[in-house]
Amino acid sequence: MNERFHIIVTGENGRSSSFQISKKRFFVTFSSLLIFLTSLCVFGYFTTGSYLSNKLMNGKVDELQERLVESKRSIKDYQRQLADLKKEHEKEIAALTDDHEKQLAHVQTSFDLENTNLQLENLRLMNTAVNDLNERSELIETVMNTIGVKIKGSADTSRKNSGGPYIPAEETSYDDLLKKVDDYLETVRLMPLGRPVEGSEISSPFGKRTDPINGKNAFHEGVDIRGERGEKVYATAAGNIVKAFKNGNYGNYVEIDHDNGYRTIYAHLQNYLVKSGEVVEQGQVIGQVGDSGRSTGAHLHYEIRFGDKPINPTKFIKVAEIGTKLQTAKRD
Repeated sequence: MNERFHIIVTGENGRSSSFQISKKRFFVTFSSLLIFLTSLCVFGYFTTGSYLSNKLMNGKVDELQERLVESKRSIKDYQRQLADLKKEHEKEIAALTDDHEKQLAHVQTSFDLENTNLQLENLRLMNTAVNDLNERSELIETVMNTIGVKIKGSADTSRKNSGGPYIPAEETSYDDLLKKVDDYLETVRLMPLGRPVEGSEISSPFGKRTDPINGKNAFHEGVDIRGERGEKVYATAAGNIVKAFKNGNYGNYVEIDHDNGYRTIYAHLQNYLVKSGEVVEQGQVIGQVGDSGRSTGAHLHYEIRFGDKPINPTKFIKVAEIGTKLQTAKRD
């Protein structure tokens, strides 16, 4: 086998030259040349890429530097604006502080004036209340004197079994006067004052009379008050219902214990609207006018008893108008 290449080169003049090259050397030379060219291409590629990359990077760096310079300018502008705003804010705070101090002074003056006015108004109201309480207590005393009843707690026992140095007493305080009126009102609340039936006249008085059925002499322990059948009957004082039932000649019957020795009786009712053991208030409806039991027509038999003794209800009924005023006083 031939280990050489024969290369013949012919020139323009027709002359030929012959060369012999070893195959092994040719392949080594060709391989080296190919490797060199390949390396050159690779180097050129990476060199060109690196160049372009560097150029791009430099462009970005320049851009960032420009942005940085612009940011620095903006920061300086913001700092100037912030300094200006801070000065304006300090001026506004100073102005507001001055205005606030002036407003506080004005508010304090207004408060002092309003407080003075309130104190004067409270004093006026206190004087009015004291006068009102005095009027009410006098009114209550007048009512109780009219019916001949002694007010609870009104007796002066301080002079019995007592002594000691004399010390002038101060004028009655508002609290003492209020307690006095409260005691009076509580007494009145339990006293059977006024009419048990509105606006009706007495058809048969308390005491001796001619019996309306048999015509004989009799004693009437209460009063008969003419009324319309079904008309409302009111409790004349607060208390406890001790009886509410059909009671023979009395017909439908209600008895109230007022827990002060007094009891009131309401008889000949059409019906009763309460039951035994119930607590009622002054002015509460307890039944209706009727004609039940031993009766000659629609009316209310009304009694007031102190202990077991019947009392003439006439004086108690006559203070109806004053009792209405007292009811108003209690509501106020």
